[in-house]
Amino acid sequence: MESARYRALDGLRGMAAVLVVFYHMTIASVFKSLSIVTNGDLAVDVFFILSGFVISSAYADRIDTPDTMKRFLTLRFFRVYPLHFCILMVFLAQEFFKLYLWHKGVTLNNGAPFTGDQSLVLFFATLFLVQAWGVFDRNFWNGPSWSISCEALAYLVFALTAPLRPLRWRFAPPAILVFATCSYIYAATLHDGLAQAFYGPAAMLRGLSGFFVGALCYEAVRSGRLKAIFAAASDRALSLWQAGTVLAVLLLLSVCRGPSIIAVLVPLTVLVLLLHTDRGFACTVLNTRPLQALGKISYSIYMVHFFILISTDTVLKRVIGEQPDGRPWFQMPLLQGTLLSLALALLVVLVASLTWRFIEEPGRGFGRRLVGGQGASQGAGLQSGAVAPALDAAGRATLEAAPAPRSEGARKPASGRGR
Repeated sequence: MESARYRALDGLRGMAAVLVVFYHMTIASVFKSLSIVTNGDLAVDVFFILSGFVISSAYADRIDTPDTMKRFLTLRFFRVYPLHFCILMVFLAQEFFKLYLWHKGVTLNNGAPFTGDQSLVLFFATLFLVQAWGVFDRNFWNGPSWSISCEALAYLVFALTAPLRPLRWRFAPPAILVFATCSYIYAATLHDGLAQAFYGPAAMLRGLSGFFVGALCYEAVRSGRLKAIFAAASDRALSLWQAGTVLAVLLLLSVCRGPSIIAVLVPLTVLVLLLHTDRGFACTVLNTRPLQALGKISYSIYMVHFFILISTDTVLKRVIGEQPDGRPWFQMPLLQGTLLSLALALLVVLVASLTWRFIEEPGRGFGRRLVGGQGASQGAGLQSGAVAPALDAAGRATLEAAPAPRSEGARKPASGRGR
């Protein structure tokens, strides 16, 4: 397989990660009036599609023996799990701190420690990344990790089926599209949209659907008519197609409510197809250094932001308390709220830069060394991130293994765990 780097998809992943951060903020700000932010839960579906697309481009032709399957799963484990584990340990430390305060007679926002959504049983479900496998009727601990759980399941299914090349079977495209359509309709109908579809069977079906739609997209552009169309299209034509698709996304975001919001996923999927070319005006924007930098640390952004937001909520609720008119602290004047939102987003990016440097990269490097030195050097370009969490969207389409050739929460963090 030829080496490929999807820089525009990496930039899209960075943008999506930041949207999730603003989506989870409860603070009154100008951002809360933007439909792209109020529907930021759909960014997770973008992550799933990106993950399926790029994982398939990197590994679909390289998993054909038990050994290569083991290498793939080892690399994915060390790409995703170290940061997940570390952030979960931070939440665990927080519960022990709450336990200490509890014995001192101090109760924080979400009640007694190690109860409810923070129980030890749910902790171990999160630890083993099975919390979104259709069993539990709630989300808990580090809320955004539900999507990592979905990714882990998708990796297992992908690894077990890849040797059969099922995506190239004649009936595969309609079967996957029917499965995805039914799954999204089920999830959106059950939860009146996708904003709360982050637990139970809905979460599992949502993650698998997005991932394998993305994988199907890669199969569609790797050969055949779509590949020829994109190759023949001029940069101007691609720019027009991209602009039209973005407008379709924004229009649907402004008019769709409840279950109908899943209609937005159609142009979003088309946008991924258009952006994989790395040509056109939208790609030029996504290839700018700030968005590329955000794409590189997008998994860290996604994983650390929830703890930062709920910690801020806990502290400011006690420091500021209610407004004089009885409103909660986060219902502040628009200018103050906007500035605080920007400051929090910057803090998330700074912390994410540190976790990327000291947790993500060392973990990924250890995984490469574990499967072989050649894999480490050949896979140096692979980027994987949030929801994300395991997206190789900036990576080379080569297997990081030798000797074989070669990325949420409740809307109000203080009240619960969510995407």
